[in-house]
Amino acid sequence: MKTIRYIMGLLVAFSMTGCNDWFEVSPETQISSDDLYSTGNGYRMQVNGIYKSLSGESLYGKELTWGLVDVLGQYYVKQNMDQVYQNVNDRLYETSDVLSLTDRIWSGMYKVVADCNNIIEHVEKAPNSIFENGEGEKCKIHGEALAMRAFIHFDLLRLFAPSPAQNENGTWIPYVKDSESVINNKMTVKQVLENVERDLLEAHSLMVQWDSVVTYYENLGGDVIWMWRVMSGFWSGWDEESEYAEFFGHQRSRMNMVSVNALLARVYAYMGEKKKAYDVIENTLKMGGSWEQWGFDMMDWLEQGECRLLGDVMFNLYNKQVGEYYAPYLTTERPLYLRNITQVFPDRNQIDGRFEKLLIRVGTNYASAKNRRTNSDVAYLPMIRKSELYYMKGEYLASVGRVDEAVELLRTVRSARGDIATDDLNTITTEAGYVQAMLTDARKEFIAEGQSFYMFKRLNLPVFDGNQNIDFRNNNYLPVPKSEESAF
Repeated sequence: MKTIRYIMGLLVAFSMTGCNDWFEVSPETQISSDDLYSTGNGYRMQVNGIYKSLSGESLYGKELTWGLVDVLGQYYVKQNMDQVYQNVNDRLYETSDVLSLTDRIWSGMYKVVADCNNIIEHVEKAPNSIFENGEGEKCKIHGEALAMRAFIHFDLLRLFAPSPAQNENGTWIPYVKDSESVINNKMTVKQVLENVERDLLEAHSLMVQWDSVVTYYENLGGDVIWMWRVMSGFWSGWDEESEYAEFFGHQRSRMNMVSVNALLARVYAYMGEKKKAYDVIENTLKMGGSWEQWGFDMMDWLEQGECRLLGDVMFNLYNKQVGEYYAPYLTTERPLYLRNITQVFPDRNQIDGRFEKLLIRVGTNYASAKNRRTNSDVAYLPMIRKSELYYMKGEYLASVGRVDEAVELLRTVRSARGDIATDDLNTITTEAGYVQAMLTDARKEFIAEGQSFYMFKRLNLPVFDGNQNIDFRNNNYLPVPKSEESAF
């Protein structure tokens, strides 16, 4: 595959030229490339490079969150957008500007896959002794690389292939497991998902010995799994000045046993395996014993400049430049005005804190405030939220007739977000009614986060833009770049 040839050239260049900006996390953690796979810190640098690359502008820093994916989700007023986004909005995927954009996404994602594979191939052979914490740390790093390989392939599948509910036939994307691969055969949707599941289950088993150590948590006055304690804050139990803390302290900004479970639940939901998704979520939320972590951010307590609602984020990427990427889209020349926003939040629901505190009024229009560069939390890019787990739990419960319990989960999310007009939920008595209410709330919840589109897609439903259903189910995936077709 041409992409992989290019990647391997980059890897060789890195090994010959010393530390590259791509690996940089902070000046204090830079090391020479000669040491990359000879010390535990070298592995940490490589893992950090994965997260840094994924948070770039062409990937999750823009296009795979509030950019291209939310354009597919029919979030923005068409006439105000750049031409490339207008073409995406209208599903004109074969135009040169869209092809160029999707090629950057494709090649960028597979570049990071190659980096994951490079780490996996080296760490499998590495002695425990080079890691500061021996086998536990080695397994943690191995698990992170596997989990991120699965994460990337899963999103490539969601973007470049139909969902299982639409079409399980045909072959769409390759699942690359070798950093030196040149030719990789495209797989069916089912085959890719089986590989994603396999990598996530292995990642979980590798992380267990590091992430599930029981520790005393003074705030609770009892024992909890260590990962729950660390994830209760962005820094907990570490010396912030150490390189060690730079790697292990920010656990919400990296894959761990908990976020792997959350991703696995998302995968099972995409597969249509509602019971499996439910069971994984239940096990995840029980890890903290009697105390459930990641309480929802209450809108009444939200401070000025806090728009990411980080309290219930289970996995995020990080990029300080996101505010700069977004700034041009808050101008009158090229704004990303939100479509039908007062219908998404009708009069009786505009009390919802997501309307009051997470949107910016621009004349008679509205835009998202989440990526505003003046925000104190703008650098954090939410990838998985607890609210999504609640939605998926509710889907299973509603499917087996426990509609009241499903509705109560949805009420919990809406109440936490400051929506005090939830009495409309009292009329829901069917699975279809729950799904409609869930998708309506998800459209509010995931503004500028790139998840709403995928929910409509996995359920094989038209995208509701707040005013009408836009049905492009036969055209809701991007074409594989033509430069890659000849390689398959």
